[in-house]
Amino acid sequence: MNDLVRSDSDAVDKLEALVDGEDPVAISSLTVFEVGVGLRGDSQRHKPTFDRVTDQIDEVPFDSRAAQRALDIQHDLLDRGEPIGAIDVLIAGTAATRSDATVLTRNVDEFERVDAIDVETY
Repeated sequence: MNDLVRSDSDAVDKLEALVDGEDPVAISSLTVFEVGVGLRGDSQRHKPTFDRVTDQIDEVPFDSRAAQRALDIQHDLLDRGEPIGAIDVLIAGTAATRSDATVLTRNVDEFERVDAIDVETY
């Protein structure tokens, strides 16, 4: 999402391909929060693009099922000595509650540690 609001061509091309495809496209409410927090100061110029993208994509809420799944994931990662960041594990927990979800990210290193989700990059 960070790359989309900054008009990164790889991210834009990937989103266009996904939207034109058969699979549904959605964004975690946590991602909306995480990116939105960064839209301050100089970065505020990206807010119109952020608003346009978030208006066009369904939002997946974070709920108690996702919270429990995130706990299970982080416990497993902690046991392996490979924990990931708080927001990332919450996003992974959200994705893990959906059988059809794939996390699209450039932050592959963190998300690939999570066995319960599919990860794709661009």
